[in-house]
Amino acid sequence: FVVRNGKATINSSPLTNNIMAITHRHITTANEAGGSPLLPISTQTNATTSFYDANKKNLGRKHTAKQLSDKSVAVVAALAFLGLLTPMLLFGRNYHRGGTSSSSSSLNLRSALGDGPVPRPKNWKTWGYHGFRDNFRCHGYLSDRTKPLPTMEDWEIMLKAYNQVVDPTYKFDPDIPPTQGYRLNEDGAQPYYAKLSPGKGRGLFASRDIQKGEIVHDGNKSDIVFPDGLSWKRYMFALPRTMACDQAEWTFTQQFEEDGPMRVVSSLNIAILMNEGNTLKDVNVQPEDGNGEPSEYSAVFYAMRDIKKDEEILMDYADYDTDYNGAGIGHQVEQSKMEAVKTYINHAAMGWRIIFRQVGSTLGLGS
Repeated sequence: FVVRNGKATINSSPLTNNIMAITHRHITTANEAGGSPLLPISTQTNATTSFYDANKKNLGRKHTAKQLSDKSVAVVAALAFLGLLTPMLLFGRNYHRGGTSSSSSSLNLRSALGDGPVPRPKNWKTWGYHGFRDNFRCHGYLSDRTKPLPTMEDWEIMLKAYNQVVDPTYKFDPDIPPTQGYRLNEDGAQPYYAKLSPGKGRGLFASRDIQKGEIVHDGNKSDIVFPDGLSWKRYMFALPRTMACDQAEWTFTQQFEEDGPMRVVSSLNIAILMNEGNTLKDVNVQPEDGNGEPSEYSAVFYAMRDIKKDEEILMDYADYDTDYNGAGIGHQVEQSKMEAVKTYINHAAMGWRIIFRQVGSTLGLGS
């Protein structure tokens, strides 16, 4: 081809057409880069390279800016998502209404949130048993099978709260501290002690050999029976959060006579730590009536077989019907949509305050 006055003239053929196209791009690029189409090829190449380098830098700056913009959007989106997620992390899946929830994640917010009594909201009377466990964030705490046994101080705090809002006359056994149980008969305390049970957490174990048919536990001398569901709810709000969670786990319902009212029952000593057998073969005690027959109305537990010293005392939780509704602590009334939104916003705000406080503390900015 021949270049005259900045124009290339070339014979037409498939091969020459390709060459002409390449040459046209080269000349055009050289012009745009400030070069001349009549300069030697090596010079044109340098000009073209300079042009592409400049374009590459500009594109790089644009790409970096876009990356920063994308990162900013991602950070904002992540913070917004965290703000929406915070109430669920802190207060459980069903934080504004009753419902069975699975165990929460291992996220431990106890130290950040403190362990004082939970503030009582306006709608506290509508909360049900599962609503308390959700709103008190009990799931993670209760799933910890390494929790230590309650101390004497713990039992005293629970007793004080019970005296304040339920029964001012109730007292511990005068002879046996709650860390050891209660006086079962003239021989002394019941035949078991408390310690951690592998895989179950707190549990009860035989302090001596127990014979079949022997009384192992008498709830009539140990249990606390709430007059109604509302008194149980007041008691929960009177306790530090984790103690309220303990009481929620220990709470059960029972009828004491046929066609009698369903009552809310718990205890203020180690007797309440009795675990359930993994299988019916593991169960070694059961409630029986005066004729030695199994009875759901009885609070007196008898040994179903000989129990060796240091063997765990295990019952079947199905011996008593669980009827939270009948006992007055059933599923809470669902909030209106506006109440639910207000609750969600309040919980989110609390979550953000906790996050900012922790971040500020980490950065040394104070609280």
